[in-house]
Amino acid sequence: MTVRVDASIDLTTDPATAFAAAADLPSQERWVIATRLYPIEGEVSIPQVGSKLAAFTGLMGIGFLDTMVVTEYDPPWRWVMQHYGAFVMGVGIFEITPTANGCRFTWAEELDLPFGVLGRLAWPLVKPIAHFALLACLRRMAKQLGRGSPPLAMAPEALPRDGLPAPEALTPEVTPS
Repeated sequence: MTVRVDASIDLTTDPATAFAAAADLPSQERWVIATRLYPIEGEVSIPQVGSKLAAFTGLMGIGFLDTMVVTEYDPPWRWVMQHYGAFVMGVGIFEITPTANGCRFTWAEELDLPFGVLGRLAWPLVKPIAHFALLACLRRMAKQLGRGSPPLAMAPEALPRDGLPAPEALTPEVTPS
């Protein structure tokens, strides 16, 4: 079963700066709570389509590892990652839309629930907590942007599609256990 949770925040900054705070891993680590990000070596560098990264979310060594591959990169508007870990499966989306005073940043997760029936039964309890967590991260980013903290680096232009793998080749094969 695929479910969606999202949160949005209005920012008083330009879309390019907001997008850079998302696409630059050291900047993102400053506002995504209890998460360390690691680029995974490959033919393409983060944040480009085909690049891979891992995120460990947890405290005091207790948590989970989330592995991802970038499937869409359209600066400064949209960055999409396919989660392919053992625990987190689905799609993560960062989307920026312009507003009169800056931009709106939306973080959405479209997840395949783990744990079968138990996961489906627990989702109504987990969803508000997940929404709160996403919103808390976005508020933290807004506060840091207001202080002029992130981004540490501006997001690079998207690479031309020539020579890159076809989008269907970017989703890793996952064998159910």
